[in-house]
Amino acid sequence: PDSLSPEVALKAQDAMKLYIEHGVGKRKLEEIAAEKEKGETALVDRWQKMIQIYLQAQCHIIALLGYTPDDRGITLYTTHLQYALNLAPPEQSEQLRKSGRDTYRVVLEKAFSLPLTEEQALKGELSIVDARNIMHKVSMRMQEAEVLEKVATLCSVSVAMNNSPEAKQIDMMRKHTVVQEVMVKDVYLGGDPSIAEEHGFGKGEDGYVRFQCAMAEHQGDPLITQYVGTAMLKLLQSAGIDVEAMQALEAMQKK
Repeated sequence: PDSLSPEVALKAQDAMKLYIEHGVGKRKLEEIAAEKEKGETALVDRWQKMIQIYLQAQCHIIALLGYTPDDRGITLYTTHLQYALNLAPPEQSEQLRKSGRDTYRVVLEKAFSLPLTEEQALKGELSIVDARNIMHKVSMRMQEAEVLEKVATLCSVSVAMNNSPEAKQIDMMRKHTVVQEVMVKDVYLGGDPSIAEEHGFGKGEDGYVRFQCAMAEHQGDPLITQYVGTAMLKLLQSAGIDVEAMQALEAMQKK
């Protein structure tokens, strides 16, 4: 497809939500929730599984619109969706934004077995000022010396058995997992009180999930994106990840 109209984008968002709430996506997310109850799988592992299911749902729906059901298709669909948001009348653009936000929240709710939709409705949305202040605090925490040093130490030993692209890819994935684990345990949930607890989201895993649910309201904010992007670049560099090489590889895979 060369473009995506706001009307079609809304229907795609509705279909995606249907898939998550009532289709195969629901069953897969409930399996993650069951893992949580058993306490056998780490949060980051379950989070990664959740994101995969979310992406699979996107692939399933966008394929019906003619996009390829892979990373390239999702990238093109996301680009077209952003154009649709920009070109749509304000009311329709806001409807599209909220639809995407609400679908993501349903994914979180089902994967972690929390009444997030109900809780969020009772609490109301975070203001953009509060969201930016909180995420600025998060970004500063990400760049603290002890956090960067921990990532560097944990990633200092390579697990690659040889210099093959496959081995390097596995090692890079491990480093990304380390970064995610440090983000959760040391950035969001570290300290007394933690950032999540300080701002009323609660302790531990549930506090982290509630934090992410609330921030979904402002996920496209350019200033928050800048805060997190700058800090994440430093974390990835500490992990020994060649960001430019990674971006070049991703660009090649999308061609």
